[in-house]
Amino acid sequence: MIRQAARIVWAFALLIASLVPACAGQTIRLGIEGRGESFQRYEVSVLELALAHSGEEVTLDIVHLGDIAQGRTLVEFENGRANFDVFYSGGSKEREGRFRQIDIPLSRGLLGHRIFITHKEKLPDLNAIKTLGELRDFAVIACGIGWPDSAILQRAGFKVAVAEWDALWKMVDAGRVNAFSRGLHEALPDLKGVKEDYPDLVVDGNILLSYKYDFFFYVHERDNALAELIRRGLNTAYENGAFMEHFYGHPDIRAAIAHIEHSKPRRFQIDNPLLSARQRAIPDRYWHTF
Repeated sequence: MIRQAARIVWAFALLIASLVPACAGQTIRLGIEGRGESFQRYEVSVLELALAHSGEEVTLDIVHLGDIAQGRTLVEFENGRANFDVFYSGGSKEREGRFRQIDIPLSRGLLGHRIFITHKEKLPDLNAIKTLGELRDFAVIACGIGWPDSAILQRAGFKVAVAEWDALWKMVDAGRVNAFSRGLHEALPDLKGVKEDYPDLVVDGNILLSYKYDFFFYVHERDNALAELIRRGLNTAYENGAFMEHFYGHPDIRAAIAHIEHSKPRRFQIDNPLLSARQRAIPDRYWHTF
């Protein structure tokens, strides 16, 4: 009888434990490329927003991944050998299949509105471009190793050069490439961070190359609890208005929108063949329009 009662108590304890959210009271580790000031990135603030609206007590810890190639980092994560729990990356069918994707674009699509960092001597050439064909003929676009952007641009007929992050800046400064492609909200803060080392690099204001594309949060394919926590936090922030308030209030977003309003660049639209049917079905309310 005593043993039976003990088994009942133990079974009840297991039931109660199963009802407690797996992430409650835990530290969630976000892996991000680069080092130094990368913790100030807009995408980091979006995860902080999601966790704050998740209804759980969760602490965020930033894990700087340095200049390790993105592809190698994702293999380690997929195999359970990484020292982080969540990362953000440009969406693609391939990553959607390998990891658990939270289907809310982080920058409302600003990442897919690309502007170019270039050497100041190349500005007259970019200013003279009037058609998408002329841009294809002129541009040699720098992209990081493992970035989905590379495939998007190559399939659209562009010449692309890939390299590690630090090497990309050296390439554009030396003139080996003439356009370093960055998301609209990335270019200005990125250039600010290296301006002392590369004083002749500038952000072009003439060209805006657009395709449907954004960062998404990804967790391990078996981490249902963390995926649900982040999804719930983002949805709640959208529903109560906190997401849009945060979006328009963030300095990188404000600077990006001001750049477009001031420069009035010529816009060229291309397709993103990497979009899955699932990503194409994301409602319009999650995408910013100009």
